[in-house]
Amino acid sequence: MRSTIESIVIATLLAIEADGHPPAQLPPEAEAQIVDLVHRRVPLDLILTHQRRIHSQLADHFMGGCRSLVSLPDLAASLEHVSHVLFEFADTFATMSAESYTAENERFLRSTAAARYQTVLALLAGEGSVDVASRQLAYPLTNAYHIGLVLHPATSPSHAADHLDQVARSLLRGIGADAQLVVAVDRTEAWAWGAFKARPPRETPLLPGGSDVMVGMASPHRGVQGFRCTHEEALDAARVGAFGVRSTADASVVRYDEVRLLSLLIADPDKAARFVRDELGALGSSAGSTRVLRRTVRVYLDCHGSPQEAARELQVAKNTVIYRVKRAEELLGRSVRDSQLELHAALRLAELLPDLDDTGH
Repeated sequence: MRSTIESIVIATLLAIEADGHPPAQLPPEAEAQIVDLVHRRVPLDLILTHQRRIHSQLADHFMGGCRSLVSLPDLAASLEHVSHVLFEFADTFATMSAESYTAENERFLRSTAAARYQTVLALLAGEGSVDVASRQLAYPLTNAYHIGLVLHPATSPSHAADHLDQVARSLLRGIGADAQLVVAVDRTEAWAWGAFKARPPRETPLLPGGSDVMVGMASPHRGVQGFRCTHEEALDAARVGAFGVRSTADASVVRYDEVRLLSLLIADPDKAARFVRDELGALGSSAGSTRVLRRTVRVYLDCHGSPQEAARELQVAKNTVIYRVKRAEELLGRSVRDSQLELHAALRLAELLPDLDDTGH
């Protein structure tokens, strides 16, 4: 929602700077966000509550700005002006948001996509008839293995609305799915399933060239319960992938069976950050040289403590690995062989949480 909030802040600044009146229509970013929230079935009252909180925070910041920047003789008039603009802006913005939400909701409820999405939501919640849902979705649910996918743009959405659908179908064809089901959640997320008559072999599909998409891919599971389970795994894999994409913007396929532990560790990002801070100490510094040490130690542990294998993996000299591990141990205050499970987990988390500062936050 960052672009939406930024557009609100800019529109408010322009209103304060100009004649004091709010814009006649929603900023495009806010309009697009409301469309996405409608498709995700987020209720209007929750959206309006969130908007009120945003405007309350804006008011605090703007009033603080007045007190620190405006001279005392002009302060009262400035505070009155800002207060008036913010009140009118919040009122107008809420009205336009409600009108936009209502119009989009009516369009969505009449669409085929909405019916498919609601059917899938009911299936995931264990509601309704499985046989009816299977016919409505034209997808076999009971006597099949399922592999779930969750897709997101690796960067800001720039492709056509059906791009995620196309990528999902290409991936499912690539792993030999006998049937496909793709549901667009909104312009930034799609859910997909592939059905197989027999348990499929383990494969990591290749993304189509220029796809700019991050994919969470689950393990195969059988039957209706497997349909639900594989979706949960894909969501977890996509969440792990999103942490990496946030810093690298790389398109990739993230397999759940490769990130199961990480998906558990980042279920609470704040606790994960504290764990990294407590486990790594000075080795958790954001300095570039310290990042090199962390990667070296992580690869060293991956290679079962073999400096030769780690050197080949990192393409450096064996003595370089030995030096870096020793330096890392000085920062840790202990041997890297102590509490290896915790250390290895913290090192992997540090790669997923690139914005940690020198205190590990």
